[in-house]
Amino acid sequence: MVAKRMKEPAIKTVICLENGGFSLLELIAVVAILGIISALAIPNITKWIALSRIDAVKTLLNSAAAECLQDVRTGIDPTEASPSESAISNENLSSYGYQIKGTDTKCSSFFAVPANEDDKFMYQLGFKISANGDIVKIAVPASDSGSLNSCKNWAGVNCGVSAEQQAVWDALAKIEKDKKTCNDDFYAWLQKPSSGSYNRWDETTKSCSLETWAFEGSIQRDEAAVKSARDAKLGAACAAKFKAKETAKFDGVFTDPECGTTYFCSGKDLATESKTAYDACKEAERQAKCNAAQGAWISKNENGKFSETDCVSLWRCGTQIIETQSEYDISTCGCTYVSEEYDTGKTEPKWVQECTTMVDKCFPIGSNPCGIKLPTPTSTYCWKDKPIYATRQVCSKK
Repeated sequence: MVAKRMKEPAIKTVICLENGGFSLLELIAVVAILGIISALAIPNITKWIALSRIDAVKTLLNSAAAECLQDVRTGIDPTEASPSESAISNENLSSYGYQIKGTDTKCSSFFAVPANEDDKFMYQLGFKISANGDIVKIAVPASDSGSLNSCKNWAGVNCGVSAEQQAVWDALAKIEKDKKTCNDDFYAWLQKPSSGSYNRWDETTKSCSLETWAFEGSIQRDEAAVKSARDAKLGAACAAKFKAKETAKFDGVFTDPECGTTYFCSGKDLATESKTAYDACKEAERQAKCNAAQGAWISKNENGKFSETDCVSLWRCGTQIIETQSEYDISTCGCTYVSEEYDTGKTEPKWVQECTTMVDKCFPIGSNPCGIKLPTPTSTYCWKDKPIYATRQVCSKK
């Protein structure tokens, strides 16, 4: 029984060898099918590899953004800060086919771009962070739509940014930067500690124009509250001295051993020892004086020059207000214009010689070099080739 059982596998093997195998036609069919499957699978595999690399870049960008946000929250300007190389660098991006965009390396605008500029699948992606810590993710889709979903997963509606949207973001970024600068300056002034008024950010007008009052570093309701707090501290004697200076229309700095230092602007008690506040008051006075003088001059409807001490000079010619002497000099108010004419056959005047030299003796209709008027209806003029009539208006000083 044992011997019989041992022979059975051998017999079966022989039968298999005798009856098994594929024909040439079958092998060709199998190879063709495998080729079709490979042709379909390889592009998808390449696509999946590229998408996995993009996902790796997204991870690095997220790390960079988190680091930037931490810097911004500690008071660092995003236009001055950059992610560290430990978070993201060309070295760790290169293995994924990316590099940092040379023009966008700060936290305010940071982008990674494909290392191969001709790549049709990989796309540009990054982020922008404002001075108040708002972050926006942005991407520019590639020409191959196969990566579009990946682009939208990163940036959403910001996958494909228009020039208009970019302009809006730039304007908002500038506002945020101006806001931070304005408020930083205000609180630096307040912590000295300071008294008087100083501008901080006005959310209504989006400008550094909100006048805020303080006394010795403590914000007050208004100017009256500042003076009240100062008088309460210094006493009635100092209040009387300040009042006397106001009555006398005192202008400048007032210093008293008991009452300290205070600036007055044409009799107005500024309640501060800051010369900056005094200079701002004098500038406002100058502008008001100049505006009033200019308005009175314009209402006279007289041609000529407006000149007022400490004011910008202006000139008037009819309804036109001119800002420079040179422009006024060539206006009809500064000149009497006379006509100069030329016909071929006569001696060329200097202005015609200069003009023909400049245009190499030929020029098209409409170019009107040197102010020459050529009414003939041909397309091109060439000096010496045909009779030409030229005229120009010349300014003769009045």
